[in-house]
Amino acid sequence: MNLNDLRKEFLKIIEESKDYKELYLRTLADFKNYKKRQLEEMERIKDLTKGEIILKIIPVIDNFERAMCVEMNDNNFESIKKGIEMIYKQFLNILEKEGVKQFSSIGEKFDPSKHEAIGIAYDDSKEEDTILDEVEKGYYYKDSLLRPAKVIVSKKMKKEGGDENG
Repeated sequence: MNLNDLRKEFLKIIEESKDYKELYLRTLADFKNYKKRQLEEMERIKDLTKGEIILKIIPVIDNFERAMCVEMNDNNFESIKKGIEMIYKQFLNILEKEGVKQFSSIGEKFDPSKHEAIGIAYDDSKEEDTILDEVEKGYYYKDSLLRPAKVIVSKKMKKEGGDENG
């Protein structure tokens, strides 16, 4: 191979490297555009999903508005209460269909993975750390904790002057 052949080979390699660089830059730009489109599509899907859930909630709002228009008196208190309970159940049903489940904790042993203790109450008749009251119910979304239950937990009264060793 002479110098002229080497020069031709070198120029050919330089051209190929330019082609590869151009291909790389185009591919990189395509990938960036693809990522941008995917993010936009995910946002669009989230918005549609939110819209579907909102459409399911609107009838609950309609029912509350109807209930608020009823003039309350001694004769219809029970029926208004029953109507509010029905609206509450309607709302829970919508949440359940969306994968949200409410859980109750009264009487259970306190579990920090699903309960948040916001207070204590002294009760010698209950086992220590038993949940006595629920200030706010907890919720799961599918298998994940969405919100812990806010609870009042039992504690035993300490006996004054008692023998620590039993």
